[in-house]
Amino acid sequence: MKRTAVLIDGGFFFQRIMFFIRKYFRKDFSITAEQLARVIRKIVRLHIEDSRTATRELYRVYYYDCPPPSNQVRLPIASEGQTSADHLNFKSHPPYQLRRDLHDHLRSSRKTALRLGELAKTGEWQLNAHTLKDLLRGARQWAELTNGDFHYKVQQKAVDTKLGMDITTLTLDKLVDVVILVAGDSDFVPAAKLARMKGIDFILDPMWANTSRSLSEHVDGLRSYDLVKIIRDVTGEVVSNPPDWWEKCLGIGQQKVYAEMAIAGNLDSDPGVPN
Repeated sequence: MKRTAVLIDGGFFFQRIMFFIRKYFRKDFSITAEQLARVIRKIVRLHIEDSRTATRELYRVYYYDCPPPSNQVRLPIASEGQTSADHLNFKSHPPYQLRRDLHDHLRSSRKTALRLGELAKTGEWQLNAHTLKDLLRGARQWAELTNGDFHYKVQQKAVDTKLGMDITTLTLDKLVDVVILVAGDSDFVPAAKLARMKGIDFILDPMWANTSRSLSEHVDGLRSYDLVKIIRDVTGEVVSNPPDWWEKCLGIGQQKVYAEMAIAGNLDSDPGVPN
């Protein structure tokens, strides 16, 4: 058995799951913290039980994030007829409450370590990535934007440091044989290089996001699974906008093979998952 640690960049994980929900499920679908925790367990189990790898044993899951802000800030856009924008209370804001509830679930999960950093005291409003894309291609106009098209960006502190230190400790103390990193940031390259130099099998799961060359070339392999299927199976929600790659994988002579892979959740390559 190869002892395996799974390290998850929580901010990255949360953004990718929300992307897949927004793109492939109904607009008013809201995932719960308990379901998010089950998605994490499903991804971890798929990595541990992957039939294409040597037998693995889970050492521990490490989840890195920051506690959401709990203050109030003024919204970027004033409501029609108002001269100034309303305030947003982060303590009761649903996305941030969802992350708080997820942290509570992870605290009580077996073989799971929750690593929390700190937030900077101030932040700023930024356009959502998909909103910016719509603006650039002319699908949206500035006058059409709402407060939902923005997110409040607060600098995280110590999260990347804690992740890098854990990789170093796991490596130098020879606690594991395999490290699986769920992330898409090249900040972890030095730690990945150290782990590989010491004989650790270092696998990156970028959740189908494009990865920088500096990160992908310093790992021993890339492995992501069918996130749309995972979300569907965990939540019971119907996929309202099936991804293109589902049809591509169901070509002549491939239907049975893909069906077996989909049942197991093992999709080692993706013909066209967008970012």
